[in-house]
Amino acid sequence: MNNFGIASLGTVPETLLIPLAARMIAPDRHPDLQFRDGEAARIGTALGFDPARFADDTGSMRGSVIRAQWFDRIAGAFIAAHPTGLCVSIGSGLDDRPARIRLPATVDWIDADFAEVVRLREALISRRDNVRIITVSKTEPLAWIDGIGWQPGRPALVLAEGVFMYLAPATGEDLLRRLVDRAAESGAPLELAADFASPVMVRQSRRNPSLAKTRASFHWAMARPGAVEAIAPGLTLVEHVDIAKRCGTLAWTMARLHQLVTGRPVYFCGHYRYRPCGTPMTGPPTDSA
Repeated sequence: MNNFGIASLGTVPETLLIPLAARMIAPDRHPDLQFRDGEAARIGTALGFDPARFADDTGSMRGSVIRAQWFDRIAGAFIAAHPTGLCVSIGSGLDDRPARIRLPATVDWIDADFAEVVRLREALISRRDNVRIITVSKTEPLAWIDGIGWQPGRPALVLAEGVFMYLAPATGEDLLRRLVDRAAESGAPLELAADFASPVMVRQSRRNPSLAKTRASFHWAMARPGAVEAIAPGLTLVEHVDIAKRCGTLAWTMARLHQLVTGRPVYFCGHYRYRPCGTPMTGPPTDSA
């Protein structure tokens, strides 16, 4: 594989290179995070990708690793609680999370992404019996939801890492509602883990040093973690983490100022749950930032 694979990536798929670079350089640039992803290094080398393109953007590189660790933790906790459950990762890019978290054979895993990314994944990432790939259509971006294979009562976790900010607002809202609707139809517990950008982050997205090196920009903002509950009734916030506060002194300062002025995080990861028949959750949502 050479740079032809990179050149074939569309506008949004090109952004998968940012977290790939972060995972590749993490052991050297951010040893305190104790994050190591041997598959990222192998995939990047096979792709002919030089992470130096983004490596100087310390905030984005560190933030991408912290975000990956958070998603790994959510996935690990779900699998521990539901050892025969279903995990669906949308916008997986070239992240081989099943290898990193040592996915057990009893759990089914689905990676969903655009066709050009699927082709790269099939060429670069080893196949596993309990992992399959769904192609996301650019003309019908939510059709993949019906291809998951929902089973009555089977717990499902949906991971959306670096996805929602690139969606049109109407598409993002429809996605949240349709996930809850399908879970309700199946009588299945649903968990959602996703990251969201604030309005100011969306407005200033082209000022991000890494994103400015791609053709993409952000489109959908989420003002506060609880707004997801209002969009898709039935989803309940379990925890949220302000990622920006952990990306270095400058990012912490900006995130802190934003929170003081608005009362809201500038960029956060949120973990949500849906329980069939409106079963209430116990315990209050937490902010682990």
